[in-house]
Amino acid sequence: MFLRLKGLEQAALAFKGTDNFSDAGLVNQTNQAILAYLKANPELGWTGSGGGKFEPLAPITAGQYYKVLLEALGYKQDTDFQYENVITYAKTVGLSQIAGVGALHNSDIATATVEALRSQVKGGTRTLLDSLVDQKVVAKEKAAAIQGPALKIAYDAALGAYLTDDAGMTLYMFTKDTTDVSACYDKCAAAWPIYYADNLLIPAELSAADFKTITRNDGTKQLSYKGMPLYYYVKDTKPGDITGQGVGKVWYVINPLPAGSDAPAVPVAAKEYQIDISGFAFSEKELTVEAGAKITFTNKDKVMHNTVSDALGADGKPVFETKLLGQGESESIVLTQPGEYTYYCQPHKAAMKAKIIVK
Repeated sequence: MFLRLKGLEQAALAFKGTDNFSDAGLVNQTNQAILAYLKANPELGWTGSGGGKFEPLAPITAGQYYKVLLEALGYKQDTDFQYENVITYAKTVGLSQIAGVGALHNSDIATATVEALRSQVKGGTRTLLDSLVDQKVVAKEKAAAIQGPALKIAYDAALGAYLTDDAGMTLYMFTKDTTDVSACYDKCAAAWPIYYADNLLIPAELSAADFKTITRNDGTKQLSYKGMPLYYYVKDTKPGDITGQGVGKVWYVINPLPAGSDAPAVPVAAKEYQIDISGFAFSEKELTVEAGAKITFTNKDKVMHNTVSDALGADGKPVFETKLLGQGESESIVLTQPGEYTYYCQPHKAAMKAKIIVK
């Protein structure tokens, strides 16, 4: 998807290089060509999971996919954002629909991709979709299908999932309404403006058949969901406001997702691990951590120590290298790619070695 969004998919599919990741054989020949292209072009940022592997069949997380989309929009990891904060950073540029989802399904990928296509590229006023149309990667007629207004699904820790408009403004139902018939007029309608949009883009998790345009008694049009006319609340002033929930015990947000799948888990803070350097040794000879975990090295010795990875990045430099730490000083690293990372202390390399395994 990254290559498609960057307009590089055809070049990758036509690539004939034979140098590839050691586990490329897990996928078909078409995808092997893509993996070989990524390996031959490390500047794209897809250098594998360590040890010469790529792990092409591993589940995709929201953080990983938002990294893909952010880079397609022109943002760079370690320059614009850090991987451990990718979900938070994605929200600042309007990408939030799958925040907190664990392993992604096709519907999640579709939802996030549409989000990105409708977002502006870094430093510009045009969207990613506009850019792809200019490059003739996407046909104009196909682009038109996703340029209209869209419904979104937002999440609240207490309420679960709920419907919003394209801007993130909450939509409500009125329990005094009957199926596809609004009972809210005059003063009620002033406080609870109706929601209507034509040629609406529906989230991938939902069915377009559940949405219907109804005609109110005053001749205006309104959108309903499963027979429930949809409304705004005038006291909601910004995206994320849900001040209309429970008003008069007749106004409520609408949870459109099946029971048990209403809200993704709240993103868990990255775990932290401590490795002390004492007596010319690392306190953890072999430490297993989760991708994105924070690892802090603290020097307890009077002499200076540091930590340097044996593995090198695409730039030829160690994947991590701390400064020389004096007694009591600390420095932290974050490893985002699964793999095994052996490391050493540069001044005492012969005697001080250890390993970090990232799952």
